[in-house]
Amino acid sequence: MAFIRAFVKELAKEIEVEVVTSSAPDNGPLEQKMDKANIFRFNYFFPRQLQKLSYTSSGGMLESFRRSFLAKIQAPIFLLSFFLKARKHAKSCDVIHAQWLLAGFVGVFLKKLYKKPLICEVRGADLRSMPAWFIRYTLKHVDHVISWTPEMTDLLYKHDRSRNIHDIKGMIDFEKLESKKGAEAFRKEVNPKRKFLVTFLGRMVHMKNPLGFIRTVPSVIAKDKDVQFIMAGDGDLMPDAQRLVEKLGVQDSVKILGPRSDVNAILRNTDVFVGLSPICHTFSATIMEAMHLGVPCILDTPPYTEGYFTHQKYAYLVPQNDPEKLAQAILLLKKDTKLRDTLSKNGPLFVKKLGFEKKEIIRKTIALYKKAITEGG
Repeated sequence: MAFIRAFVKELAKEIEVEVVTSSAPDNGPLEQKMDKANIFRFNYFFPRQLQKLSYTSSGGMLESFRRSFLAKIQAPIFLLSFFLKARKHAKSCDVIHAQWLLAGFVGVFLKKLYKKPLICEVRGADLRSMPAWFIRYTLKHVDHVISWTPEMTDLLYKHDRSRNIHDIKGMIDFEKLESKKGAEAFRKEVNPKRKFLVTFLGRMVHMKNPLGFIRTVPSVIAKDKDVQFIMAGDGDLMPDAQRLVEKLGVQDSVKILGPRSDVNAILRNTDVFVGLSPICHTFSATIMEAMHLGVPCILDTPPYTEGYFTHQKYAYLVPQNDPEKLAQAILLLKKDTKLRDTLSKNGPLFVKKLGFEKKEIIRKTIALYKKAITEGG
């Protein structure tokens, strides 16, 4: 994941870092030096092209597991291969930092084997989707847990974990967003008529509600045809999204771009970013990226949203599952340049206030490592 790579890159400037991760057909050799960190990859099925769990286009390991019978077969082999590879490197380390619960589960056995302190960083999807016994076993045995959203912290409490929880935000590569490279080419490709551009950016999965984004299009273009909608990302709901666009007859107004690496160019051309979720927004990387670049955001209101994203100050908030209210918000922001300017000005301040600055993340992380080492595994 991009945010893990950005984190490792910054962390390796301060301390020695070894990364153990799975391989993929196109993610490099089994061992390499990258951004001052030593990367060690493991195969979990042969040939490598048939590995179906990690680094797939489905949107993540949990989605891959649900979709593919072969991925289900590979899951226990993955865990064993992960453990065997990590065992070679954990013996000489000072602290084990697992990047989600599955890695934390492997880390528990390494902790017991080598008496090393174990830190597990939860992601949200793991706490929502993995079996309760698995979650509770792992959380019971890790020394410290990193949770960077209030939703994840509440989920930890529900799984009987209330001790040693640390709020350290995930690393977002904001520097990559600063580049203006490709912005003009993207505009010519996607929005040559310079229509008001409304963007969905993220995985096309239930968590991001891409179909809800599409359902608001007819109401918008019925009142103002000078609006262009784009969707960038991939995932399970991509075919459903394409079918819905055709069913509603809005092919001229919605462009589904698929996975893209030019997030900076997309956001620099975006007039309004829309974030929808039936579960939680805090603190979605794509929303933080948009706000960092001063893109006005419209968000619906699953739990926690209204407690952080102040309406008309940091974002424009609308009810959940209400295409008409969302359409009204888009049309309002198109007309109200003053409100757009307010949201644009306050967005970067909000991101900084939350603690997403990379120096603060690295400072807190290294302080936690020292604490864990002092306490022992």
